[in-house]
Amino acid sequence: MNAAIAFPILMAVIAGAAVATQPAFNAQLAALLQSPFRAALVNFGAGALIMLSVVSVLALRNGLPGRETLAAVPPHLWIAGGALGALFVTTAAWATPKIGVGAFFSVLIAAQLIAALAMDHFGLLGLDVRPANLVRLAGVALLVAGAIMVVRG
Repeated sequence: MNAAIAFPILMAVIAGAAVATQPAFNAQLAALLQSPFRAALVNFGAGALIMLSVVSVLALRNGLPGRETLAAVPPHLWIAGGALGALFVTTAAWATPKIGVGAFFSVLIAAQLIAALAMDHFGLLGLDVRPANLVRLAGVALLVAGAIMVVRG
């Protein structure tokens, strides 16, 4: 494997495994706090504090972006990622106890791949066009079939 992609792939594997545990933790927190919304708020509060620490350390080394750079960011980019993250975390905390983490992630990943393939195929959101050929469509079909199998158990 090319060394330039080995580390990013390893980090994606580690992040994927870590993300698989997040709904279980948030479901427990939601049960204790009696609300998936409260659990999501705690999740994002903790994440914000951690990222504030990381960005602060990096800012000491690299500096912060200037006003011109910040002003050039389109307004929707300031909220889109956080809003989508809130949707994911809240849905995961709510749905995981009802359907299980395996079913939750199998459906989630199948839906992600369908959306990703459409974004690649049409070059949505500024991405390069990568056509949806038969091999890629077959991969999606297999993943959807696998999700159905996991959900039906």
